[in-house]
Amino acid sequence: MAVRGPAPGAGARPRLDLQFLQRFLQIQKVLFPSWSSQNALMFLTLLCLTLLEQLVIYQVGLIPSQYYGVLGNKNLEAFKTLTFLAVMLIVLNSTLKSFDQFTCNLLYVSWRKDLTEHLHRLYFQGRVYYTLNVLRDDIDNPDQRISQDVERFCRQLSSMASKLIISPFTLVYYTYQCFQRFKHMQIRVNAEAAAFYSRHQHLR
Repeated sequence: MAVRGPAPGAGARPRLDLQFLQRFLQIQKVLFPSWSSQNALMFLTLLCLTLLEQLVIYQVGLIPSQYYGVLGNKNLEAFKTLTFLAVMLIVLNSTLKSFDQFTCNLLYVSWRKDLTEHLHRLYFQGRVYYTLNVLRDDIDNPDQRISQDVERFCRQLSSMASKLIISPFTLVYYTYQCFQRFKHMQIRVNAEAAAFYSRHQHLR
C-alpha cells in the first residue's frame, strides 16, 4: 500500500483573495437559502435588537449632561426622575445585550446544523467520501473538517454578526452628526458676516 505524501498546499497561509470571497458567498447561500428562512428571520431580529441597543446606549450617554442641570438647580424631584430613568435604561440595555447574545447562540446552532448537513450530503454523494479519504492527498482528514472546522467557523461568525451588522449604521449616523456639527461651526464662525449681510439686505 502506497504511503501518502504531504499535501501540496500544506503550510500555505490563507489569503483574502477572490477565491476566498467566492467560497464565502457560497457558504452564505447555504446559511441563508431564502429571505423567509429561519436563519434570515433570526438575523433580522438580531439587527433590530442591535439597533435598539445602540439607541439605548446613546440615551444613556446623554444622562450625565442632564445631571449637571438637575444638580445645579438643586431640584430633588427632577433628580429622582432622572435617576429612575437612568436605572431603567441600564436595565433595558442589559436585557437587550442578553437577547443579543441569545440570538447569536441560536444562529450559531442553526448555522452549524445547516452547514454540517449540507457538507454531509456532498460527502456521501456518489463515491466522494472514498475519493477524499483514499485517492486524494491534498485534503487531510475530511471528517475533522466537517466536525471541527465547521464548528469554529460558525462560532466565530456568530460572535462577529452583531458587530458587523451595526457597523455601517453607526458609521452613517456619526458621519451625519459630524456633518451637522461642522455646519453649526460654520454658522458660528460666519455669524458676524451673516448678520451684516442680513442687515444690508434689510436696508435695501
